[in-house]
Amino acid sequence: MAAPGKKALAALAALAAILALCAYAAARLRRPKPPLASNRWGGPLRPAPLVSRGKPVASWPAGGQVLVDGIYRADEVWAGGHPTPARPSWVAIRVGRGPTRLLLSWASSHNHDYDDVFYGAPADYRIETSADSSDGADGHWRTEVSVAGNPVHARAHSFDFTGRRWVRLVVTGLPERVNRWGLFLDEIDVHDLSGGGDDVWLFLGDSITAGAFDRAPAHQPSFAEDVARARPGYHPATIDAGLCNAHVEDLLRRVDQILALNPDARVVAIGIGSNDNPPAPFRAGLTALVRHIRAAGRIPVVARIPFQTKFSFDYVAPLNEVVDQVTAAEGLVPGPDLYGFFRSHPERISDGIHPDEAGAVELNRRWAEAAAPLYVP
Repeated sequence: MAAPGKKALAALAALAAILALCAYAAARLRRPKPPLASNRWGGPLRPAPLVSRGKPVASWPAGGQVLVDGIYRADEVWAGGHPTPARPSWVAIRVGRGPTRLLLSWASSHNHDYDDVFYGAPADYRIETSADSSDGADGHWRTEVSVAGNPVHARAHSFDFTGRRWVRLVVTGLPERVNRWGLFLDEIDVHDLSGGGDDVWLFLGDSITAGAFDRAPAHQPSFAEDVARARPGYHPATIDAGLCNAHVEDLLRRVDQILALNPDARVVAIGIGSNDNPPAPFRAGLTALVRHIRAAGRIPVVARIPFQTKFSFDYVAPLNEVVDQVTAAEGLVPGPDLYGFFRSHPERISDGIHPDEAGAVELNRRWAEAAAPLYVP
């Protein structure tokens, strides 16, 4: 056989170079991405994409498809009846293969305060996954999370999903005091944490928080939708932990329990002060609350208290000086200026204290804007 000519050798060399370049590129693609450098606020947050919206659903009783329709606190909810360990109510979502770790959050939003469970929140439940189910009912299921005596109306749980296809919420018991119709859930969100996602927000505060962050149709776009629109690839998981008539000392007393109920919440968005006075104890309580949240490995952010029209004087102005002082002294991400907006737009205050529906939408939008330092620029 004749030796290859110069042109053939050059072609072979070029082919070898191309193959080597392809191998190098493939190796770089397989290499784990380095962790994002932290900024001074504790960010940037890693995306936790929402992967359940519109996915196939099976349930008993029927009707579980409404749980992935993106409508919260709606008239149409999944009514699960009165489940027992012998005859549970369940809803299964076919996420499909790919994600290796998920976060499932559920909401029973017709309860107002975070610790209200009368209107359909589950007490005893578990989360299961399956690799081989064909319809959400058959197949082999592995328990990932088990909860007994749940005391609140919304929770989020993370778990391994490697090689799995389905995730199922199985409710086996209701609170001792419950409405006569039984279990009511309005939405289940499943987020993909495979890339180390930690974009999970806990909104902690008083009745303004409880109302504004319920994600009702009249309060859309919500904080999560605002962030998702502004930052492709992101869609925060959110938990509304508002408590009516709460003072800062109430949050300080409850914060350990609430953080323990939501171990995956990375950011704690604080809206407190509308019921507090005078400034000195408020400063002490807010400082202690912020430091407690930070010591638990979370990122605290404090909003400026919304302006009020209930009184003939500016009730919250001295308290907002405290919010500014604590934010600066503790090196926090500056929260949204809700005081400035509602002072300029008193028509958006419905009863002297609480925002009306359009005011709640604006409150969510301003929180999403204030969150910018916690995301990749």
